[in-house]
Amino acid sequence: MTLAPPRKPSAWPFVAVALLIPIVLAATLFWIQGEYSRWETLRLGAQQSYSRRSHLVDLLSTMRAAETSERGYALGGEDQLRTRYVAAEGAVRRLLRDLFRAYRQERSPPQIGELSRIADAKFAEMDEVIHLYDRLGAAAARRRINEGDGQRLMAQFEQLVGNVFRREIQVGDQRVQAFRARAAWIEWMMWVIAAIASVALTVILTQLWRQRRAKYEAALAAYEAAERNQTILNATADPIVIINASGTIETINAAVTRVLGYTPEDAERRDVAMLSDIAPGVGNFIERIGFADGSLRTSFLQEQPIRTRFGETILFDVALGVMRLPDGDHIVASLRDTTERQRLDRLKDELISTISHELRTPLTSVIGALSLLRADAAGALPEEAQELVQIAESNGQRLIRLINDMLDIDRIEAGNFRLATAPLDLRDVVRRACNDHAVLATSHAVTLDCQLPNELLMVEGDEARLLQVLANLLSNAVKFSPEGGKVTVCARHDARALQVEVADEGHGIAEEFRSRIFGRFERAPRSEGWSGTGLGLAIARDIVTRHGGDIWFEDRPTGGTRFVFSLPAIDAADSAGADADRRQVLICEADARLGQELQTLVEAEGLTGRVVTSAAAARDALADGGYDLLILDMALDDPDALTFARDVRRAVAPGALSIILVSPDGNADAAARFSLDLVDWMDKPVHPARLKAALAAAMPANKADMPIVLHLDDDQDTLDVTARTLSGTARILKARSLAEARAILRDQTPDLAILDYHLASGTGLDLLPDLTTTCGLAIPAIVYSAHDVLLDPEALVDAVVVKSRHSAVDLKATIRRVLSVRHERAG
Repeated sequence: MTLAPPRKPSAWPFVAVALLIPIVLAATLFWIQGEYSRWETLRLGAQQSYSRRSHLVDLLSTMRAAETSERGYALGGEDQLRTRYVAAEGAVRRLLRDLFRAYRQERSPPQIGELSRIADAKFAEMDEVIHLYDRLGAAAARRRINEGDGQRLMAQFEQLVGNVFRREIQVGDQRVQAFRARAAWIEWMMWVIAAIASVALTVILTQLWRQRRAKYEAALAAYEAAERNQTILNATADPIVIINASGTIETINAAVTRVLGYTPEDAERRDVAMLSDIAPGVGNFIERIGFADGSLRTSFLQEQPIRTRFGETILFDVALGVMRLPDGDHIVASLRDTTERQRLDRLKDELISTISHELRTPLTSVIGALSLLRADAAGALPEEAQELVQIAESNGQRLIRLINDMLDIDRIEAGNFRLATAPLDLRDVVRRACNDHAVLATSHAVTLDCQLPNELLMVEGDEARLLQVLANLLSNAVKFSPEGGKVTVCARHDARALQVEVADEGHGIAEEFRSRIFGRFERAPRSEGWSGTGLGLAIARDIVTRHGGDIWFEDRPTGGTRFVFSLPAIDAADSAGADADRRQVLICEADARLGQELQTLVEAEGLTGRVVTSAAAARDALADGGYDLLILDMALDDPDALTFARDVRRAVAPGALSIILVSPDGNADAAARFSLDLVDWMDKPVHPARLKAALAAAMPANKADMPIVLHLDDDQDTLDVTARTLSGTARILKARSLAEARAILRDQTPDLAILDYHLASGTGLDLLPDLTTTCGLAIPAIVYSAHDVLLDPEALVDAVVVKSRHSAVDLKATIRRVLSVRHERAG
């Protein structure tokens, strides 16, 4: 599972909180200030009400004191009382002025003006009494007092002061109640604020605790992960080195100390070049190691020399990876000691050698013997025996293909897969593949239809490997086709590329298998019960790719699957000399299937065959020239075959072109045979032995004498089968060891040598120094081995034939080619 990187925190929530808290605090302060102002207003109002009441009490008592002083003066005439009266009058006036100022700002002030008027009237009455006393004496003053005006005014004054006092008491009580209510409201709000602050504080503290706890748990998890990673790192058997971007070693595991001898103190903070030159050159280490765009160009370095602390150098495979850390990208280098792998590789090579020699050599002999039996080399076989031989040969070939697939995939992985390319006609490859799989198709009740054009399809390719591609495609198509189905094989031009198509009528390819169909060891879900390694298509793709082509598959509209591979085409003119050393046979046969069979028999004799299906195509081919023999079907649909043969004979002399007629009805015309100078007139079906004899007689009389061939092989069956295969083509000298071969060479000088590469003692190449003529010329040599041999270009070998990949026909054709080239050079 891929870990997601941590998300970068957003600043907006923190900015919002940072702005909100001061705003809330400011609003709270403003609210408290407003409440305090209102509370202070109520307090001042209550205090002012109390002060007014005091003023009213003082006013009333001062007025009464003034009246008392006035009455006492009027009765006794004491100056002291008059002085008190004057002082009291001044105090009343002053108190009235204070009350007026106190009530001046109120919307509905009490009757202070009326109270001042009554006070003025009262003082006027008392002044009048005092003046009467001063002018007329005490009696006049008492009469004025007894009139009752002063008492009445005093009563009004007291009543009015009482009213204002009671009003002030009521207002004061209201203000006190409001003050107490506001104080209670403020107290309640303060409790609410305290509660909210407590909750907020609790939330904040809880969050802080959780963060602290989460940070602690994260630190603990990181510590445990680091401890676990360090434990895993130290428990790993392979040395592991973690390198920073500058090429400095950050960390090593215990295996580095155990295997290389370096302690953490020795290695950490040192340059990685102390261990190995895994990033040669100059410049930044991270660039030298091939790191770009977040990945490494090369993640595996094979057999790198690593220096130990003790001065030793050991080869390690180095696997590189990228570790992303907060402080930058780091390179993780895992070192795997190659000693064990090299030992296993040696064991594998020995096993492969055993498989090659112990299985492929006898299988090649078995298949060669079966092919000789099928060609009636030991006499004509009954039809039932022919079928059994065909079945045995087909299964032997299949077994060899399985072995070859296993060996090929090993060579591909090791980088030792090679192609031996040469110009060739792709039609010949397709035709031969179809002939090879005819028995397999018949055994599965499947029709094999091979459709080939008349024009050349020239490619630069390895014939054996292209046959391997077709063999894999055809065997898959046959085994996945229903009984009674048809497999169609066709080759065609497509622009500058050539395409070969193999189509079946099976169930198609399952959807879940399509993406891995060309993978190694992959088998289709419906392949249960079928033998195979699951390597065929993987190898086929590699072979086609190495030829510069492409391979793919597609569904057929009518059901089934179509596999197609394309190869770059070459001009026929560029390949004109490709088969110059092989004699050319033109096969004019209306039945394309029979034409393919005849071509196989022709090529088995080392000749090159081309099939056309009409007289017009044969005329065009002969006009181009280059043919030594014409095999002509008497059942052509176009002009009469005899007429066509006579036209050919008039145009080309018997010495330049031989003719063999094939008749479906068995009526041979002796006169026509004589007039046309025919090599043979044979009936259908054509017997292989008779055709072989006719081909031998048809070649020009100036051909070389039968060559002498020295065959060196430590397997007697291979010697016998090869000798039987080359019977009539060459005289074979058999040798099972280098000593026997040297003994033969002392007595005879062969024209060619066939050498097995792997012998019980030494290799067949050890005989090359002895392969010289009396004149000191090198004798041609062909390596015929069960192994895929990669020879030095300077080795004096003319050809390499692998037993399991090339048939006896291929060996015979190679002998003809090599000898032909030598004769041309000698000429």
